Parts: sequence; structure tokens; C-alpha cells
Amino acid sequence: MSLITIPTRSNQRIQLLPDKKNNRTDDIERIGVSVNEAAEMIGLSVRSMWNLVKEEKIKHIKYGTRCIVSVKSLREFVDGKTEYTTLAATLVRCSH
Repeated sequence: MSLITIPTRSNQRIQLLPDKKNNRTDDIERIGVSVNEAAEMIGLSVRSMWNLVKEEKIKHIKYGTRCIVSVKSLREFVDGKTEYTTLAATLVRCSH
């Protein structure tokens, strides 16, 4: 960890430690996000994302009043690798 040194007019130097909070979150890959963040990540409205959560088409956990959506589940949903998206794709192909 490096120190930040700030020179002053009286030739004294002030040393500050970098903000640990910001450094920790930059190095951690998130595996869960809020419903609002999940909606933004895949380009849906927040209401549509809540509907997917309610219908259990996206994996999530509830902790108190929070709802955490699995990032892996979002990727699988967008890539069409979930049971729901596979079924929907099959129905679309059959209806043509």
C-alpha cells in the first residue's frame, strides 16, 4: 500500500492513506446485484425485471427486504441457456 504525500507551505508533508473502501470493491467480481442493477445490465425496465424475479425465471435470493439477483443467472438468461428461454425459443420456432 502506497502513501499519498502532500507538500505544504511550511515544508511539512502530510501523508494520507488511500481509501481502502474503493480499492476493495474494484478487485472483487460481483456475483449478485440488486434488481435495479440487474435491469440496467440487461436493458430491461425495473418492472420487467421484478416480473422475471416474481415468476422465478431469474435466480435470486431474498435477504430481509433485499432481493439479490445472480449475475450468472442473468448471463444465462440473455444467452438463452435457461429452461425458460429454451422453452420460449422452442415455442417461437414451432409457431412459424
